Amino acid sequence: MSSSSADVFPAILEVMLEFRAGKMFLEEKRVVPDTRKGLVRIARGEEGLVHFQWLDRTQNIVEDDQIIFPNEAIFEKVNQTSGRVYILKFNSDDRKFFFWMQESNADDDSQLCSSVNDYINRPLELLGEEEPDGSLPLQVSEDMAEDDISSRAANLGIPNLGVEATSDVTSSGPVKLEDLQRILSNIGPADSIVDPDGGLGLGDILKPDLIMPLMDTLPLEQRLAPYLPEVHDNVVFEF
Repeated sequence: MSSSSADVFPAILEVMLEFRAGKMFLEEKRVVPDTRKGLVRIARGEEGLVHFQWLDRTQNIVEDDQIIFPNEAIFEKVNQTSGRVYILKFNSDDRKFFFWMQESNADDDSQLCSSVNDYINRPLELLGEEEPDGSLPLQVSEDMAEDDISSRAANLGIPNLGVEATSDVTSSGPVKLEDLQRILSNIGPADSIVDPDGGLGLGDILKPDLIMPLMDTLPLEQRLAPYLPEVHDNVVFEF
């Protein structure tokens, strides 16, 4: 059972699990990420049923609410991509909902996946009971630093259409030496604390494909290497 954002969602009595994840959508035959900061919530409603919700984390608004009965659905990793993409798949019909993990620690993904399946498939009469010691769900840290979702979405190969560059350095052409020198002079140590929502970062400006030709001709490799973003596999995949 699903609800749209226009519906009045039932009151939630208990939040059983939450983790940061963006949702994805079908574009023709491709699955592409929604670049917004998102939150997946598994909760028990006032009617005693399990709700699988997706929230816009910035607005704190519930956009999607799926009521799931035991053994009706499964949450699992998508194998068509090397990215951190998961699917909520229903057994009784063809409903499929895709999500991309936004938690910083990828090592916790499998435990989160197991916890989701435990909650959505638990018999209704057992909801609200304490977890056995050996199967406690992962508790996501409240003070975990926010990821730069815009940069991460860009690394997935998806253009961030909602962000306009405020720097006079553009990534649409070759980077000039004077631009590099000016940027590097304003960069602190690599381990300094950075405001994740403070606007464009170096990874948004200095793309590897633009920097590599410059590094072939200039002795800048040792200075630039710590600041270059990692190159991720494209998470857009055919479905």
